[in-house]
Amino acid sequence: MCGRYVIARERDDLAEYYQASFPLDFEVVSFNIAPTNIVPIVVEREIDAEPHREIHPARFGLIPSWAKEAGTTPLFNARIETVLEKPSFRDAALKKRCVVPASGYFEWDSQKNPHYIHQEPFLSFAGIYSFWRDPVKASDDPSRWVLTCSILTKTAPKALVSIHDRSPVFLSEDGVDAWMSPDYETTEELLHALAAESDLVAHDLSQYRVAKDVGNVRNNHPELISEINF
Repeated sequence: MCGRYVIARERDDLAEYYQASFPLDFEVVSFNIAPTNIVPIVVEREIDAEPHREIHPARFGLIPSWAKEAGTTPLFNARIETVLEKPSFRDAALKKRCVVPASGYFEWDSQKNPHYIHQEPFLSFAGIYSFWRDPVKASDDPSRWVLTCSILTKTAPKALVSIHDRSPVFLSEDGVDAWMSPDYETTEELLHALAAESDLVAHDLSQYRVAKDVGNVRNNHPELISEINF
């Protein structure tokens, strides 16, 4: 699972690391991101036959393009094992691939103790996105189009399974390039390779326990990622 995560670095750091621009001005730093929050996603598209990367604000919790309403249960995680089968994710998974950048994420163990799992300077989650049109808003209202996203998850690797049985799908630096390329459709073979690569990335991650304050979404401050002694 990946329902809470952190971006501790500013816009310029994101732009430099992912070699991407910010078409819109929005805040990216947050120490307790939760479903339905607005988060940055990195997408790539071709302009004049040249690849261009951009960082856009998206709702954390995918809304299928065909949905008549946003719904009350955000689809913030998509299982890699079934993402090409589930109607809610299939259309986005085929070609609308993105990277969801993070400094790290929180996960709770079987004793309900939160851990902070992280990597410098960034962790790159494999994500998918979708544009949803809000039927309540007027056709000439630019805000009627809502960009939404979900993070892919998989069975946890050996490095993390002691904390939780699921983990996000992590991308290597080379994997970021391959995942965002817009010129092919996602296949089962690609997803299998992605899962194997994710396990390799997981071995280099750091983790430690943090205070239970992170469980309250109203708490949002740097101390949430401080290691605690127990």
